[in-house]
Amino acid sequence: MDELGASAPNDAGLPASVAATLQRLHAVLPAQAEQAQARLARALAPLAASRWPQVAWSFSSLTNTGLPVEFAWTSREAAVRWTAEVAEPEADDAARLQRAAQALDWCGDLQPWIDHQRGARLKFGAWASARHGEDFAAKLYADLPAGRLPPQWRDRHPAFASQLLFWRMCGVNADGSIECYARADELDLAALRTLARATLGDEAALLQRLMQVLPADDLPRPSGISLALSAQGQVRALTWFTFAKAIFRDDAEVERRLRAQGEGRSAEVYAALAAGPADGRWRHGMIGVGADIAGNAWVQCGVRPT
Repeated sequence: MDELGASAPNDAGLPASVAATLQRLHAVLPAQAEQAQARLARALAPLAASRWPQVAWSFSSLTNTGLPVEFAWTSREAAVRWTAEVAEPEADDAARLQRAAQALDWCGDLQPWIDHQRGARLKFGAWASARHGEDFAAKLYADLPAGRLPPQWRDRHPAFASQLLFWRMCGVNADGSIECYARADELDLAALRTLARATLGDEAALLQRLMQVLPADDLPRPSGISLALSAQGQVRALTWFTFAKAIFRDDAEVERRLRAQGEGRSAEVYAALAAGPADGRWRHGMIGVGADIAGNAWVQCGVRPT
């Protein structure tokens, strides 16, 4: 399938590559795939009405081709996960957060995040994200201007003041909990071990799982981390990230490594995502290894639909 055909919307308002991916996922998680299709069609509807139809399906920084949808996989559960643009390319980036909330019927308190973005230079504004598993969960990804969190979050954890981390965005949940993502230009394995010990209390689970995925003796630079906190500021999880292309030769090598990390229905979900046709561009995006304070560890990856 050529890139134009993959990104052009079908009768349901979904790019053909997204519809094809959902069809494969339907064989594994039928109810969840149908729910995801309905939510995605709603989220993407404004793009179909864009005044710039030639760029509406290829403007996003979510994927390396500009496609405004990315699916995600994690070894810890079987679910249909997606992230998407919610507004046409000509829309004001500062309006995207509120529009993402509307697309997801999101009922949390957005005002601190809207205030934080007001008048600032933004890179993407906001994305909508959802997980369709045993239950439904929605998340808003909010752009962080100048690498700074809103004032009420800046003192919640010492990592937010670190000069070694540049905070790019926050995933905001309706219950007030957040997951914040940072670029780490100088992060090495020793520093990640120290960070995991400081945030989780024990680095063993994260490092053991990381060694199953990482094909080298140290971390690539730059890489990144995310820190998940409760609404009260208590650490829930730490995840390390990098681009798949930074540590693997090609998509086929990523697929071999990730297939070994999944089990049961979760492995079937990854197989459905990975089964899309190659199009000459990287399909695996960010790959991550995470652990929570209970000692559970997992692998995750973003996958561009084809």
